[in-house]
Amino acid sequence: MPNAKGKLDEKDRDILLWVTAGLSYDARIFSERLGQEIRRLNGSGISEQSIIGSLHEDLRGNGRIFGELKNSIKRGLVGGINQAFRRSGDMGEKLRWIAVSSNLCSDCASRAGEVDTWDGWMSRGMPGSGWSICKEFCYCQLVPDGMGVDDRLKL
Repeated sequence: MPNAKGKLDEKDRDILLWVTAGLSYDARIFSERLGQEIRRLNGSGISEQSIIGSLHEDLRGNGRIFGELKNSIKRGLVGGINQAFRRSGDMGEKLRWIAVSSNLCSDCASRAGEVDTWDGWMSRGMPGSGWSICKEFCYCQLVPDGMGVDDRLKL
């Protein structure tokens, strides 16, 4: 959290570094995949205009190349949001698992409404940490047990 002078503390810088490093890595992968596809199509004798058209269709339809980029950005942002939420929590209180999804995985569905401490959740697996079937695409949250929120929320 920003301190009184508006500067980030070390934990906040670590979260930002984690998110930006992941997104930077994903951007490099996207660049390589895009270049590889262009070289492949060019090597097959495909015209530049047809290559542009093919890439445009991939972009519009969330195809193999642009769909992967979209998913990696989504994964990075969801992970960053989850990390920021964890940073703001009171580590001593009881936290309830809120299952949030339009297509809930069985791991998260089984935890909906369960209550544990911060340390308990850390040892069992936090939302978006990669322990579950949905991996980093998890939208579930831990909220203070007394908070009046349904155990399952649909996006």
